[in-house]
Amino acid sequence: MVKTKDLQTASFSQHEIVDSIREASENNHVIVDFDETLLLRNSTAEYLNSLQPRLIGSLLLKTISFLKPWKILAKSSDEGAARDWFLVVISTILMPWNLLFWPRIARDIGLTHTNLELTEELNKNDCAKVVVATLGFEFIINPILEHMPVNYQQLIGCRFWNGLKDRNKGKLGMVKEQLSSEDIAASILVTDSLDDLPLLKQVAKPILMVWDKSQYNYPMSDIYFPMMYIHKVKRIGENYITKAILLDDLPILLLSLTWISSQPLIHGLGILLLTVSFWCIYEYGYYENDVVAELYEQKPTLSKSYYNSQVTMNWWQPWIWALALGCVGTFALAWCKFDSSLAPITFGDNFSEVFVQSLIPLCAWAGFLASSRLSFWVYNFVNKQTRIWLYMVLQLCRYCGFLVVTGTNLVGISILLAHTLSRTISYIVYRYAGGSKKDWPKLQEKFLRWVLFVVVVGFLSVATADLSLLLSWQTAVISLFCILRGGQHFQQVINIVGPINQKSSKNAA
Repeated sequence: MVKTKDLQTASFSQHEIVDSIREASENNHVIVDFDETLLLRNSTAEYLNSLQPRLIGSLLLKTISFLKPWKILAKSSDEGAARDWFLVVISTILMPWNLLFWPRIARDIGLTHTNLELTEELNKNDCAKVVVATLGFEFIINPILEHMPVNYQQLIGCRFWNGLKDRNKGKLGMVKEQLSSEDIAASILVTDSLDDLPLLKQVAKPILMVWDKSQYNYPMSDIYFPMMYIHKVKRIGENYITKAILLDDLPILLLSLTWISSQPLIHGLGILLLTVSFWCIYEYGYYENDVVAELYEQKPTLSKSYYNSQVTMNWWQPWIWALALGCVGTFALAWCKFDSSLAPITFGDNFSEVFVQSLIPLCAWAGFLASSRLSFWVYNFVNKQTRIWLYMVLQLCRYCGFLVVTGTNLVGISILLAHTLSRTISYIVYRYAGGSKKDWPKLQEKFLRWVLFVVVVGFLSVATADLSLLLSWQTAVISLFCILRGGQHFQQVINIVGPINQKSSKNAA
């Protein structure tokens, strides 16, 4: 039993719960929650997890979760309730064939995950009027209940089209539409959720108990999806994919590699696909880093989500994604090299030739991914002092590895090296400062990146006697990008600029 400020109850043992059910008479309804109570799983999650094909189902659920249509179409609804309804309805409409598969899957769930300890006691009391009340969906639950060994009188659940309205009423509101106030007041309620608190406060015998064997399985948790481990575990709450990869890494790659392409849109698409391809493999290094930390470090720095996460990371799944995306990405780059004036209609006739030309870059890309994976593996299994000098190798892979399949110019290589060096310098300072997250240096890294870029381009201009490198549009646009992205860092540097005085000299000392 969970104690709450609003509900005065004592802890229930299973024996006391059994006694309460046995004492129920024909005048008492026994209202039983379904998900994680009568069924030791969550019916909605199991339905969503059953979508076929699973990869398409996983992509659909992630797309809906990303777009969050309930924030626009159901602003006044509880987000959790609205989210489940949107996921169920949209996935069922777009993948209706799953309704044909569900009865067989539901049968297996009902036979395998029934709470037998509870159903046995409910069946022993012939007088009890058992009512299954749930915020789950009737069309999902009915096929499960058909194969569960429980005698029940009525199911109160959410409808398909009106499920959001039902969920907004709450379980108390739904039960009131089916049972009288007198029946509710004389009832026994068995549930595992504090969300049922309004109903718990109305019944004669409130039983709130979490069953040891109950389990919530996240839908499609066994399906790998690129960068989900970063988003949900490694960099949780940091918006890392958007801020670090899409708004920082990708623009630098486009400005250094795609800038010189005669077909920038196609080339840029290829670079985008190769970026995701690379991160499929690089992300596994993050996962391995956490596993190694848990096994070998006395005080590993791991997020709570690492222990609770349902994100699956099998070594072979990232490779399938990486090679598939790499194939399309290298094909796009080969298209750009084939003929800068190639029209789409003509291109169809030369598809095989372009494909053949993309095979060597694809092999080179696969070799680069393998080298990156090996580098991260070595990094993960050496001590932290050695990692200081291997970190630059990882950064070179992250930013300069794309050169195995595409070219750049001196300005492009300058920003790639500047970015690599600025991140490496920050990491070296971080390690020597203690190596914990709170010790990450307050170094103006993005300002340092710009300074290094200007210095490298400047030296190359002098060495080649070609001032056009320093004065080119590409250099100007890259500098503008560095300034805009590093605005806060630039402002911090400007704020500390000033003449020497007694106070600043003492602080410097």
